[in-house]
Amino acid sequence: MTLPVRIRALTAADAPAYKALRDEALRTAPDAFTSDHAASAARPASDYVPRFGPLTSGRFFLGAFDGAGRLLGCVGCERDPRAKVRHMATVVSMMVAPAAQRQGIGRQLVAACVAAARRVPGLTQLVLTVTASNPHVVRLYEQAGFRAWGLLPRAIVVDGVGYDKLHMLLVLNP
Repeated sequence: MTLPVRIRALTAADAPAYKALRDEALRTAPDAFTSDHAASAARPASDYVPRFGPLTSGRFFLGAFDGAGRLLGCVGCERDPRAKVRHMATVVSMMVAPAAQRQGIGRQLVAACVAAARRVPGLTQLVLTVTASNPHVVRLYEQAGFRAWGLLPRAIVVDGVGYDKLHMLLVLNP
């Protein structure tokens, strides 16, 4: 089942909703993110506003909103500003509220992120890391065209347990 959502770029006005979604995601899925809940929960919402750039910059966040305007999920694209690697951006902070998961929101967000990235001048590839032990999310990225290129064992450690991160790549505009 696919839940219909409206996907748009996040703005400064969305920072409180983004922070609430992020804090919940970090709390409920600590093995999915390199950031930790305790450190992030202490940050004010305003700290995240610089991440919400214009789509054409390659540094943007997209949010999925329900009919009532609630933020149900988001995904970020962060282009590297250095000249030698400006052709590349990293997909970050993919999250869907626990109550809204398994309803196609993640798939819609990834598709919208890839589509927006394809329109960024000079951007030719997207990279990301995903917790390798989460086959559902790995499959989500594979279905969007990402391919694995490496594995970093014990990339993160949560409560003494190591989790591997799978590195993935999508070539946009060769």
